[in-house]
Amino acid sequence: MNIPTAPPSGFRDFLPDQAALRHETIATIVRVYRAFGFQPVATSAVEDLAVLTGKGGGENEKLTFKLLKRGEALERAQAEKSELADLGLRFDLTLPLARYYSKHGSLLPHPFKAFNIGPVWRAERAQKGRYREFTQCDVDIVGSDSWGAEVEVISAILAVFDALGLSGVRVHLNDLSLVRAILSKAGVPEDQQGQVCIIIDKLDKIGPEKVAAELTALIGEEKRQLVHHAMFAAPDLHALPEATVRLQRISSTLNTTSPGVAVVHDLTLMRGMGYYTGPVFEFRHPSLSGSLGGGGRYDRLTETFGGPPIPACGGSIGFERLMLILEEAGRAPAGSAPDAVLTVFSDELRGRALEIAAALRAKGLSVDVFPGAAKLKAQFKYADQKKAAYALVLGPDEAARGVVQVKDLKTGAESALSVDEACAKIAARA
Repeated sequence: MNIPTAPPSGFRDFLPDQAALRHETIATIVRVYRAFGFQPVATSAVEDLAVLTGKGGGENEKLTFKLLKRGEALERAQAEKSELADLGLRFDLTLPLARYYSKHGSLLPHPFKAFNIGPVWRAERAQKGRYREFTQCDVDIVGSDSWGAEVEVISAILAVFDALGLSGVRVHLNDLSLVRAILSKAGVPEDQQGQVCIIIDKLDKIGPEKVAAELTALIGEEKRQLVHHAMFAAPDLHALPEATVRLQRISSTLNTTSPGVAVVHDLTLMRGMGYYTGPVFEFRHPSLSGSLGGGGRYDRLTETFGGPPIPACGGSIGFERLMLILEEAGRAPAGSAPDAVLTVFSDELRGRALEIAAALRAKGLSVDVFPGAAKLKAQFKYADQKKAAYALVLGPDEAARGVVQVKDLKTGAESALSVDEACAKIAARA
């Protein structure tokens, strides 16, 4: 039996330069989020199924990776033919944040500005830019019902794109309370409006004909026609005046705080999640067919955990799609290569080589000591593979003189320098 070396479909490995670019991009995201006053949180990758299948998960509930019960509990469930799983991998970071706030809210500032970056999992068909395991970079404000919270969240994400040199991003805005008011006028019962929104949200994925078919199956052809007229043919954008005013405030403020970014009112934007209650938004880029991220207001999600409804809004960067844009643009990591590789002439000199490396690192340089035993030619090849700028050689003669041989791997030039001189030379290049 041949054991596969490739990861499962929808999961990926990353080579050093790819991983380095991902780490650097996340560092930029963290820096920007902190600049806006958001604090880091971390939540469990595994949640009780009751959290993931409760109110609000929308269609992603169907995509949950479930974890089997263990030991006697599994045996009992098998014998009783009951649910075999009791846990699941999180499919987003918002539901876990609502649970987290319900548990720890008394220990947190109010309102609470949080960011969370980590992997999530969805058991869906893998395709370009869409994977079964992917990273989300969430930023949320819990405890504020002000439209300014939406502006802060959207602005923070736009600032990330700006810091990464990504231009051409558009913001699409909608308000689900306005949509629900329009659907009510079209005769759609309140208990079906959430599912209608989820179906309309698929418009750019499955097309108008399939959306029409799904709506007909849910609410019947007569109401489907009424919905089409109310949503597309002659939408009543004043069906809920306060929602219209809120959208106008958000968009006009963004036009001031993020000049040059197009803000588009898009009545068909739904975001697909059942927990959104008000304004929703997406970030679009001309190089992508889908979104570059998005979010919205979810004022009732904490009710899932038995607490009172707490106003909240948040957004997430589609990190994998962001990386796709950066990689296709030829973006390379700035610091994946060491400044120098220190070769090891012999085992007797390894201790001295490690001392020199420690001294150079203490001065802020990145120094890789060759980890094995090999001839200098092989060690120079290793330095080339690591894309180091310099190779350092410490032979018996250099050790006796208290110097190290510094070789510029680009020009081939060599010079014997003291540790301090070597540090200055390498640092000047860096």
